[in-house]
Amino acid sequence: MATFEICSLIMPGNAGAFTIGERKVAQRITELAPEYLMLLTEPITATMATITPSGLPQLTPVWVNHDETFINLNSVRGRVKDRNLRKQPKLSLMLLNPKNAYHWMTIYGQVVEFIEEDDKARGHLATENIDTLSEKYLKRRPYPFRDPKGEVRVLYRVQPTRIVTFGKP
Repeated sequence: MATFEICSLIMPGNAGAFTIGERKVAQRITELAPEYLMLLTEPITATMATITPSGLPQLTPVWVNHDETFINLNSVRGRVKDRNLRKQPKLSLMLLNPKNAYHWMTIYGQVVEFIEEDDKARGHLATENIDTLSEKYLKRRPYPFRDPKGEVRVLYRVQPTRIVTFGKP
């Protein structure tokens, strides 16, 4: 099982403010402190950064969940973020507490698996994931905003490489 680093930034008003204080190595997302795990479990829209073919960053709001080991994202095959991730599978996610801008978490990671909805063996996982995300964020299941002309959902399984945390709720 892969490991990743969890780094906690020192709060303002303390020596070394805004630098990394505590560091630990983790194997599971559930090893995050509860105040940071809640940023993934509550319906907080993350901002995802990917890299475009020209090398510029591209920011996109995304829904997220996790399965203890991987961060799970979902999109439509062919969209800009999908094309960016297929070319360069590294990304970062920023989750900002909407009630306190000084409580946030940044997740750096890499897509380790693309599961496409039209895959006969595992495609159901992409469908189930978008429906689960819809229930979390919209309180509706199944996901109600599918393109009526057809779309293929993609589940991106992201292995965290580093997580930086800041503040308290």
